[in-house]
Amino acid sequence: MISSSTTSSPTTSSPKANRDRQDGLGASASLGRPRSELALPPVWARFFGYLSADGLTYLLGFAVYGWLIRILADRQYGQLSIATSIYQVLMVIGALGLDLTGPRLIEEAGGDPIGVVQRGERIRLAVSLGVCGPVTAFLAMVYWRRGHSDVAAVIVAGFAMVLSRTVDVSYLAVALGMPGTLARTRAFGLGLYLAALLVLRPVVVRWVWAIPLLNAAGMYAGRIQLWRALRRHPRAAAGPARRQFLTSEIVLSGAKASSGMLLLLAYQTLDVILLAKYVPTGSVGQYAMVSRLYLFGTAVLTCLLNTFLPELVSAASDGELLVRRFKRFALASAALGIVGAALFWTLGPTACEALGHRHLPVARQVAPLYALVFLVMAVCNPFLSLLPSLHKSGAYVGGIAAAATVLGVVDWFLVPRFGPAGAAAGQLIASFFLAVLAAAVFLSYLRGLQKRSALHLAHGYGS
Repeated sequence: MISSSTTSSPTTSSPKANRDRQDGLGASASLGRPRSELALPPVWARFFGYLSADGLTYLLGFAVYGWLIRILADRQYGQLSIATSIYQVLMVIGALGLDLTGPRLIEEAGGDPIGVVQRGERIRLAVSLGVCGPVTAFLAMVYWRRGHSDVAAVIVAGFAMVLSRTVDVSYLAVALGMPGTLARTRAFGLGLYLAALLVLRPVVVRWVWAIPLLNAAGMYAGRIQLWRALRRHPRAAAGPARRQFLTSEIVLSGAKASSGMLLLLAYQTLDVILLAKYVPTGSVGQYAMVSRLYLFGTAVLTCLLNTFLPELVSAASDGELLVRRFKRFALASAALGIVGAALFWTLGPTACEALGHRHLPVARQVAPLYALVFLVMAVCNPFLSLLPSLHKSGAYVGGIAAAATVLGVVDWFLVPRFGPAGAAAGQLIASFFLAVLAAAVFLSYLRGLQKRSALHLAHGYGS
């Protein structure tokens, strides 16, 4: 994978240069290095770039929904919430998991990365039109026949959001290590959306279905800006082609990754439905506040994954190099987990009470448990999130499904007896199970690389 040729002799090379070459990052190895690794920004710069991108997204998102809550009636906001819960799931399906598998596809295919991404767009469009479109039409018809024509209209308009996801090339920005461009274009799209809501307030209040259309228009504008910026970047220049992927391979691996993402979101959020059967609604609300705060924290773990992903996918076939780079990723994630858990434990209840403007005893009860959940997930994240990029999408979705099953069994026993604390303990047990399972799959992958390397060496000596 990395060129072993060098223009300087071992006697004249500095120790630092030797260390750089051993890690695949020396300047003299640049001809053999993947495009995604050339002139990448420093790790800290990429991490804070992705963090600022997600931070801007959440900040502007809060501003948008705060404005919508203010201008819409309760009935209208309920219609929007129902439709949003539907088309957000369809957006995950239509995205086809390329956010996880895309960087590895670009790395292994070689050649023109723009061509690879354009092919991904065509596949996404086909899935959106062939799968998400009929599902949207069916669900809209169901609500229309039940007399909820307003909800049906918002569901149909929400399909624009699914289509706008087809041109989301964030994974190319990750592969090229360009978080700043990603942050700017996301802010541009969301800013347009917020400005449109402010200017067109009379339209939005009268026709709720206009909201997802305006959202899709803003997202589309931002994503087109991102697409243009990435196409002009030197790291997007065409290189030597290495592999041609079948469309069926891309669709199958993407479908598995999307299924895993949906399952993970479901098992992290749907325990409130079971909890509502055993405790008062107020307790459920307090528990939900803490669990949503935890989900917000996991976005930081995603930023860390995007930071290290270009180097990890380029070393995916080199066991020794992958281990060295993965150790840095795992240590950074564990350190982030320790800091995040400490902040969650000490400040989480205070943050919830500040948002709720009242004392929240249930939030104080479950926050320490969710701090431990965050720590376990920070340890799990490097093993689990990397699996789709290692062509282990089946293990990725299977592991999450197994963890969801464990959670269901544990919750069935703990929630009736311990209420919110039992639900939080169930999340902790399921996350620990998932971490152990993901680590086992990753270590098995490494052993397979080592065996193949040993066979290649034996074959070389034999010849």
